[in-house]
Amino acid sequence: MLRYYLLLALAVGVLMTSRAHSVWLEPDLNGGLLIRFAEPDGKFEKSPGHLDSLTPPAAFALVAGEPAAVDASKRTDHFALPGTSVTNAVGVETSFTVRAKRKPLFYARWQPVAGGPSTPLLTLDLVPTGKLGEVRIWFRGQPLGGVKAKLRTPDEQEVELVADVEGFLRFLSNQSGLHLLTLAHHRESLPGVHQGRPYEQTSHNAALTWRQP
Repeated sequence: MLRYYLLLALAVGVLMTSRAHSVWLEPDLNGGLLIRFAEPDGKFEKSPGHLDSLTPPAAFALVAGEPAAVDASKRTDHFALPGTSVTNAVGVETSFTVRAKRKPLFYARWQPVAGGPSTPLLTLDLVPTGKLGEVRIWFRGQPLGGVKAKLRTPDEQEVELVADVEGFLRFLSNQSGLHLLTLAHHRESLPGVHQGRPYEQTSHNAALTWRQP
């Protein structure tokens, strides 16, 4: 029996490490926003299941330029964010259970296209500059250059991008619809303990979504 559970734990670990899971925000059917957890091209994680391994998301909306806390309510395949609007910038922070001695942290931002330039709101943040097709990466309040990101366009195509030395990502997309920009596995030698499980590294993961007219 012990061997069975060890093999099961190993299989779950392989499953999660082989996938570039992201946490992101997307519009719901009522003009608000919800939180997803999945591979961008995969099935949404559900409860019961891996969705339950996320810590309760800390969410906030920018209202008149100031962050206002938003309650996140778990559903079968997402977290609902009642009271949010696609016309406001929204940020989310959450984490996953320790695996392979790493603690995965997830950050997600929704940005309305008409919102103009923005400033860092999250530990690892993909921040629109206000220029079409330009985003700057910030980590702990400083620009982060030379890292890779992926842009998923409404036609479900993925493009790999590399930030320049000043942290700028530049891309072209004339498509209307939902765009998802992700940055996975930015590792930091920051050890700790979570739910009784020690880890040696912290893995930061960020996502930015917006709907292009």
